[in-house]
Amino acid sequence: MTKVAPYGNTLSSSLKWDVSKSVCKLDMLAEVLKGSGKRRILILCHNNPDPDTIGSASGLQFLLTRKFGVKSVIGYGGVVTRAENKAMVQRLGIKMTQLMRVDPSRYHGIALIDAQPGTGNNLIAPKSPPPMIVIDHHPLRKASLKSEFYDIRTKYGATSTIIAEYLTAAGLRPTRRVANALLYGIKADTHSLMRGSCKIDFTVFNYLSPFTNPRVLGGIERPALKLEYLEDYLKGLSRTVLYRDVAVADIGRIHSEAIVPELADLLLRLEDVYWSLCIGRRKDLLIISLRSTSRKHQAGVVIQRIIGRAGSAGGHKEMAGGQISVAGMTEEEVQALTQKLTKKLLKILEREGAHARSISNAPGR
Repeated sequence: MTKVAPYGNTLSSSLKWDVSKSVCKLDMLAEVLKGSGKRRILILCHNNPDPDTIGSASGLQFLLTRKFGVKSVIGYGGVVTRAENKAMVQRLGIKMTQLMRVDPSRYHGIALIDAQPGTGNNLIAPKSPPPMIVIDHHPLRKASLKSEFYDIRTKYGATSTIIAEYLTAAGLRPTRRVANALLYGIKADTHSLMRGSCKIDFTVFNYLSPFTNPRVLGGIERPALKLEYLEDYLKGLSRTVLYRDVAVADIGRIHSEAIVPELADLLLRLEDVYWSLCIGRRKDLLIISLRSTSRKHQAGVVIQRIIGRAGSAGGHKEMAGGQISVAGMTEEEVQALTQKLTKKLLKILEREGAHARSISNAPGR
């Protein structure tokens, strides 16, 4: 198989990797993009975009311009809420457009990045024609196979890794802004290469590092926080209940969706905890995050079983998320729903009889 290194021998032998698949993919992408002319491509992130979808979208935009001479616009549904994500967009000067809906007639085609049709976490309606391009690292959805171009690499820890490999295959050196975006996308989605990462993620991370600005990345990772962030955090901790090795936090109403996955990540770090489930309500949506270090069950599969047809859900082996509309429900009905979700999780994990213990009553308080 062909080994490809960009810019001649600028990569040391230890950092060379096989990008022959991406070389072939770029040839396929070139065919799909033929005839675009001056019409733009819509690079569509998933709703409430995170660093990986933002970073990979930025990298894909760079690739389309430099390699294919195709203009594009980055769009998304929902809002950018997490402080780090806002800092990423602002400090790196990434231009993104908030869309209420997608009008395909305005673009030559749609490139869905870090998401797939049929997942319910993007603006592609279920009965809409498939997007022209789909690039993702989550489990393959059958709907993606209908796209003219798709590249789903489930072993990769981040979609940003795929895009960085495309740049290498194209012989393109990323600008500092693009390198910062891609590296932070990888770092955030893999928890600094500690979760769901593979060898190629490490290789790409090392390759991108010399092109980045550590001071800028540090500013993104440590942004200023609003007081309401700590209010939600404290409320979530005070409402956390342990069921043996399962931590469950029903936060209630929250100021920002970002607190739900953040608290889930924190609770999974507790000693002897192997599962964490966090639930928060933002307006008419119930936001759910599930984390795991279990080898027996996959978080993405478990959360789909928990939520079922009540909402949308998906994820990886170790991390997953979902949401359920609670529009029109009373507070009592929402509370009953959260309790039902918890019971379903405990049943799946065979923890139904586990003793419930609030961490706010733990020894030492």
